Amino acid sequence: MEPPKSSVHLGPVGVEDSWRPSDLATLPRVGSAHGTAIAQALDEVLSALSEEGDRLITAFELPPEFVEAMRTAGFPVNPLPHPEGVGDVVARTLAQAGVLRPQVAGMTLRPYAARPEYEDLASALDLAYTAPTVECAKRVNSKTWSNDVVLAHGWNGAAWPVTSLAGLERRVAQAGPVVLLKDPYGVSGQGTLAIRSESAYRSVARHLARQVDRGKRLELLVQPLFDKRRDISSHWHIFPDGSVRSAGLLENDVEGFRYRGSSPAAPESFRQEEIEHIDTAGRTLCKELFAAGYFGPVDIDGLVATDGTVVPCLEVNARVSMGTVALALTRHAARVGLHATLEFINTRLDAGVRPFPSFVNRLDDAGLLYRRQRPGVVPIAANTLTRGERGRLVLGVFHPPGDAARVLREAMGIACACGIHPEDQRYSCPARPADDPER
Repeated sequence: MEPPKSSVHLGPVGVEDSWRPSDLATLPRVGSAHGTAIAQALDEVLSALSEEGDRLITAFELPPEFVEAMRTAGFPVNPLPHPEGVGDVVARTLAQAGVLRPQVAGMTLRPYAARPEYEDLASALDLAYTAPTVECAKRVNSKTWSNDVVLAHGWNGAAWPVTSLAGLERRVAQAGPVVLLKDPYGVSGQGTLAIRSESAYRSVARHLARQVDRGKRLELLVQPLFDKRRDISSHWHIFPDGSVRSAGLLENDVEGFRYRGSSPAAPESFRQEEIEHIDTAGRTLCKELFAAGYFGPVDIDGLVATDGTVVPCLEVNARVSMGTVALALTRHAARVGLHATLEFINTRLDAGVRPFPSFVNRLDDAGLLYRRQRPGVVPIAANTLTRGERGRLVLGVFHPPGDAARVLREAMGIACACGIHPEDQRYSCPARPADDPER
C-alpha cells in the first residue's frame, strides 16, 4: 500500500455563502465588517489538521509566534508563502500558481468545502483532488435537504418547509410560543431567528414580503424551539466506495445560536438508547448522502431535549467543520494522556496593542502555553485578534480530565493582561488602576 500523500489545507471557512442561490429571500441578518474579517481569518484553525509534510494556505499571513506555538504544541504547521494580490485567497493562490507549484506538486488538496475553483487550483498546482461536485455539496448542505431526510425516516425534530408568506404565517401560528425561522443555507447562528412575539414576527414578515415583491423566492424552515439538555454533533467520513467510518461524538457549547466550542461527549452522560439512536441515524444519513453523490467528512448536528427526546439531525454539514478541528485536538491530546476542548471567545481589544504576540509570550512565561508535556492552551488562530477593535480567541485547551475550567480561567486572566477582554459572561477582566502603565 502506498503511503498517504501529504496534504495542502485551504479555506475559506465561510463557503456556504457561495452555495446560497442568489434568488432566495434573506432573513434579517446582524453582522459587521469586524465579523466578516474575523470569519476570513478562521481558516487558520485548519492548522490543527496539519500532519508532518502538510502545507497550509491562509487568507492572512501567519505571525511567526503562531507558527512556533503550534509547532511546539505538536502541530507541524508549514505555511506556504502568503499569496498577495487582489481577490480572495483562492484567486490569489491561482495567480501565483507558478511560484507555489514546485513546493506542493504531487500533494493532495484538502479544502474546507467544495468550490468550483478548486479543480482549476488543483490542476494549476499539480495536486491530487477528488471531491463530490459543487452542485451536490450545495444540495446536501441545505437544511431543506436534511429536513427531507428527517421527514422521510420519521425522526424527531422535523421542521416545516415553507415557500410562501401565507404558509409561513400558518406554520408560525402552529409552532408554539417560540418559533425558529431557519434559512436553509444559514451557518454559525447567521440565518436562524427566534420569534418570541407577534410584533417580532410582523417585522420579519414585512422584511420578507418586500423581497418577494421584488421577485425573490421564499424558502424557509419553521421549527419549534426545543428545551435542550445538550447540543451534540456526530462525525463521520464517507469514503468514495460508500463505506462509512464513525469519527466521534461531540458535545457542543452553544449560546443562543452562537457556537462557543466543543468537547468529546462523555458516554456516561447519555442513556444507551440515546447513543444507539444517534449512531443509527448517522449511518442512515451517510447512506443518503452517498446516494446523493456525496463523499468526504460529515458533521451532523442534533440535540437531546430535557425530556429525553433525541433529535438526531437538525442539519448536516457535509464538509470539514469546527467539530473536525475539535476531534483533531482530542486525538492529539490523547497521545499524551490529556483531554482537549475547542473554545471560541468573542473579545474586545485595547487600541494600539499587539495582543497576539504578547498573549503567546505571557502564556509561555506562566507555564500555560501547551507544550505536550504539560496542560495548557494554544491559540489555533492568530489573525482573529488583528482585524480591528473586536476579535475572537480560538483556543485549544489541553487538560487532565475535569480540569478544563481551571486551565481556561487562568489563560483568560493572562488574556486580560494583554488587552484582550472577553465579551463572554463566563469571564471578566479585573478593573485596572488609572495609573496602570499597561492600561
